[in-house]
Amino acid sequence: MNSETMIHTPGGYYALAYWLACNLILWFSPLKLNRGKRIVIQSMFFVILLLIMTVSDDKPDAAFVPLMLLYVLMIYLDIYINCRYDARTALHFAIRVFIIGEFAASFQWQMEYYTRMNFSIPSTWIVDMLILLGIHTIVFGVLANLEKKNRVINSKIEIKNKEMLSTLIIGFVVFTMSNFSFIIEKSPFSSQFASEIFFIRTLVDLAGVAILFAYHMLLGELKVMFEVNKLHDMLNMQYSNYEMLENSIAAVNQKYHDLKYQIAVLKQEADTEKNIAYLEKMEKEIKLYEAQNKTGNKVLDIILTGKSLYCSQNWIELTSVADGHAIDFMDDMDISTLFGNALDNAIESTSKIDKKEKRLIHLVVAKQNNFVRIRIENCYEEKLTFVDGMPITTKSDSKNHGYGLKSIENTVKKYGGSVTIQAKEGWFELRILIPFEE
Repeated sequence: MNSETMIHTPGGYYALAYWLACNLILWFSPLKLNRGKRIVIQSMFFVILLLIMTVSDDKPDAAFVPLMLLYVLMIYLDIYINCRYDARTALHFAIRVFIIGEFAASFQWQMEYYTRMNFSIPSTWIVDMLILLGIHTIVFGVLANLEKKNRVINSKIEIKNKEMLSTLIIGFVVFTMSNFSFIIEKSPFSSQFASEIFFIRTLVDLAGVAILFAYHMLLGELKVMFEVNKLHDMLNMQYSNYEMLENSIAAVNQKYHDLKYQIAVLKQEADTEKNIAYLEKMEKEIKLYEAQNKTGNKVLDIILTGKSLYCSQNWIELTSVADGHAIDFMDDMDISTLFGNALDNAIESTSKIDKKEKRLIHLVVAKQNNFVRIRIENCYEEKLTFVDGMPITTKSDSKNHGYGLKSIENTVKKYGGSVTIQAKEGWFELRILIPFEE
């Protein structure tokens, strides 16, 4: 191997690098296909990619750019088919995979050339494979160790148009600069020496991998910060709603309290049985109101009373069997967040049902062994899609919705509990288990 041939990395090496880079991203991404289907798809992807890149190894210069676009398209389709990403997010990852593959293949070929030239290692099939496997093991081992930090980010990230455009620009600039001496042989920025061309290509690709990795982490951190702010706003909103309900219900209770004594006075002065019966009916209704939603926990009582009043005005039947003392260990704000969000979601879902007799919500709060068991059931008719056991929002503006359940989940996790959701036969069931000590 001479210095002129070293700049031409074999197509098969690039095919392997692209394929390994794809599998690296798939390993740390949310997947939508089972293992068997993924194995079939990845095997077909590698064979097709290897075939195309091997056949086009001695391609004319005019075919260089179209072939590169074809490889990016194949990588994109592989990620889009295997992962739970939309088109823009899949393209973002495809650009990252492409640049990682470019770097891995370039670095491997450069190290192979360096090893042979400096240590006089003979070029045999076995030696070539050992060098190939050894270098790729090191490269992708390091990349996997870095990428595993992005597992949580990868499960939540959703790329928008501006972010996708930024990724495309970074990828285009990196690829152009790394191959500048191939694209334009005679320019002030082109190198005339094979060793320099190879070194520049590897170095620029490495910088591209680092830039795209840093940009990806930045997008993930911004996403996390956005979620934290949204959840914080939702927590404050639910607690503000609770405080308003508390003041309103206190005023209503005072009026009912005064009305009780006024009815007692009027009963003494009533002159007919009809008037007495009417006043007794009013008195009975007041007693029913006073007995309603008395769970033993002040915060839960206020939330249930407020939601019950709203439900009665909107033809929704809300029933509850709740031991409020079971959640006395919880913070007032956490109680208002958990039950406020859960009941709001149930009310919103049942409000969409046309048949009023199906607008049903049922709440249970009880102690069971060393756990507090909370169950909220409601009828529903809309189509639900679950991801990792959680339904995704049905609203078109998904970026600003779907935080109610996340807020519930965060609140429950704060106490070491768990959240389970099930939708079956027209009933949506939210089940919560929270451990506690007597």
